[in-house]
Amino acid sequence: MSIRNLVASLGLCAAVILPSLASAQTYMENGYRHRFRERTRGVIVNIDKTTLTLRRGIHIFLLRGTVINPTGRPLRVGQYVVVFGPPGGPDSINAREIDILPRRGGM
Repeated sequence: MSIRNLVASLGLCAAVILPSLASAQTYMENGYRHRFRERTRGVIVNIDKTTLTLRRGIHIFLLRGTVINPTGRPLRVGQYVVVFGPPGGPDSINAREIDILPRRGGM
């Protein structure tokens, strides 16, 4: 095998393997491990079945399997939350994980 073929093969392997490694990364925040970086945070002002609305008008869509930390704690109006997940459209997020935090002053 020539050096050129070896370099090309290694480049192809890197192109296939590196994206899968990057998607497997986890991030620590608020003492919990997350698969997504933080998307937004704020105070819940409305809960309508599977949609939360934050004070800034951002809509959070709860999906089957959305993880809420701490486990077992229900979501309520007035709670300060940090939301992780992919965008769900303009001013919205498909929540994969939500952390309920102590309320911060001014939020």
